[in-house]
Amino acid sequence: MINSILKSLLYILALFILTNCNYETEKSIDITSKILPNGMIMVIKKTNKETTATGMITKHNYGTSHSFRYNISFDHGDIIWEGGSGEPKNILFCKDTMYIRYLKEKSIKVEYTDSVDNTIKADYHYEIREVYQKHIDGRYFFKLFGDEYWVDIMPENYPHQREFCEEYPIPNDGELSLDSISQ
Repeated sequence: MINSILKSLLYILALFILTNCNYETEKSIDITSKILPNGMIMVIKKTNKETTATGMITKHNYGTSHSFRYNISFDHGDIIWEGGSGEPKNILFCKDTMYIRYLKEKSIKVEYTDSVDNTIKADYHYEIREVYQKHIDGRYFFKLFGDEYWVDIMPENYPHQREFCEEYPIPNDGELSLDSISQ
């Protein structure tokens, strides 16, 4: 009995050692500056991150994951948009504010009833969705006090604002796209 438990523990330990991984992460930062026709300066900063899992003993590559993050600043950092894993596509300059259109990969949960045991189960998949945001600048006294932030708006509001404002494309790597919508 003790012998079989010892063998099982040694087997689990050997399996753990053989499949244990080292994770190596590489970061690269791309910065692009653009002067827009309205005179504003737009600086786009994209941080790419590649993480590779390699077996400690076997040196086998178990896979590489890729992620990115966009940050955009306007007028020398006076206005900042941090989109996380969203990829910016268009910026809309209006008389009193700004709007941004970007794409984001979103996890979607779909629930269904299993016909065998009549239980509710869930399945997850990813979809690329359009997101629209409006810039709110509540700063005052030479912009020393108050907050500035971006809020989500309804998708119907963006095309309506497009009629009265100036729209410019935002340089990006095109990692996310929607086939049915022109970029």
